[in-house]
Amino acid sequence: MKKTMETDTTERLSTLKRLPGARLHAVHQPQVAKKPLTHKRGRSIPKQDAANVAALHEQCRQLCLSTFFREHAPVRSLGFTSSVGGEGKSFLSIMAAQALTEDITTPVILVECNWGHPSLHKYFDIPSTLGLAEWLRGECSEVDIRHQIGRNLTVIPAGHGRQDAVKLLSQIQENGLLDTLADANELLIVDLPAVVTTAYGILAASLVESLVIVACAGVTPEAVLAETSRLLEGLPVQGVILNQIQSRIPGWIRQMI
Repeated sequence: MKKTMETDTTERLSTLKRLPGARLHAVHQPQVAKKPLTHKRGRSIPKQDAANVAALHEQCRQLCLSTFFREHAPVRSLGFTSSVGGEGKSFLSIMAAQALTEDITTPVILVECNWGHPSLHKYFDIPSTLGLAEWLRGECSEVDIRHQIGRNLTVIPAGHGRQDAVKLLSQIQENGLLDTLADANELLIVDLPAVVTTAYGILAASLVESLVIVACAGVTPEAVLAETSRLLEGLPVQGVILNQIQSRIPGWIRQMI
């Protein structure tokens, strides 16, 4: 941990550091600027954030490569979760998927399992329905929910599944996440719901082979982090991504959470 990190941040993360095998990744989120810069697929990003986005992109890239291509026990599914909403997990899952597809030719699927606060359709400018929920209920075909973004990235939005989320997740759990959503050569990055404030958060987190927790430095209360640690005990937590921000999450990021 860097010496420049605030003392209160260190104290707040002490609980999560005790998660077995967890590593801490410090991530600096972009700050707010007045003049936007046009991003791919229409997303507006503050102009002065370009350097920070590039650094964040590289850290996500390293995380994905160390997860999917590690020498011992490589995995094919990585999930991003958090204690509560608004900590940036959706933004980081998008960044990780985009970074990974730039390095490999293997197909990558970005799957949204957060039916309480779906957002991928806004970022990628795709229909909010039909999505994962509709397909699991047999209301559409798999082709209807898979949106090709670029050369080797496919996005599957959540769809409308707030009312029967537990039933849908149980269906995935019964058949296995990879067998349900991925072909033999595909990798999955999953945008998961928050574990403390979402009733089905733990069930969703249990579906992936590797987990990353996203936490806001100096924002997420210590008691909430402790509860996250307790709820995720026994699950394959790879590490904690720390969003070191000095003020509120910028609006352009909050829109994706």
